[in-house]
Amino acid sequence: MADLQPSLDEQIAIYQREFRDLDPQVERVVNALCRLDRRMSVAYDRQLATLDLSSSEWEVLKELVMAGRPYQLWPGTIAKRLGLTPAAMTHRIDRMVAAGLVTRERDEENRVRVIIGLTDQGREKWLQVMRQATSFEEDLLEDLSHDERAQLGDLLTRLLDRIETRLA
Repeated sequence: MADLQPSLDEQIAIYQREFRDLDPQVERVVNALCRLDRRMSVAYDRQLATLDLSSSEWEVLKELVMAGRPYQLWPGTIAKRLGLTPAAMTHRIDRMVAAGLVTRERDEENRVRVIIGLTDQGREKWLQVMRQATSFEEDLLEDLSHDERAQLGDLLTRLLDRIETRLA
């Protein structure tokens, strides 16, 4: 039993041996995307750990930044965007408030609701993550020309649009 994962070509050859109807081009693309996603997730998680941040906390910071100034959202909105239950969102926000990354305040327009806001410390943490991620991503795409990057981006966006349309 080998400890190393088979190469992509070896994996496809094994699949073809076991399932003759396999289209090797499709498998090459899909398996390359899956492996790339897994390895990128590991790399990002390692980077986040160096900044004492979890990937789940990063997702909340990202949603608040994407909301734009004043970087505020209702917890239910964040939960819905991240596919979380309200209880899971509450626990996540509790940890982030304790860490000084976000605030939880009453909504002045509807005192029953609360608003989650990004603190200066939370925004700085987001910027630190972005700096590290940008360096990693530039290194990842280093061997691709500007045109190849654009083409790859277009192709991947088409695939993403297709799957998101089907899952909607």
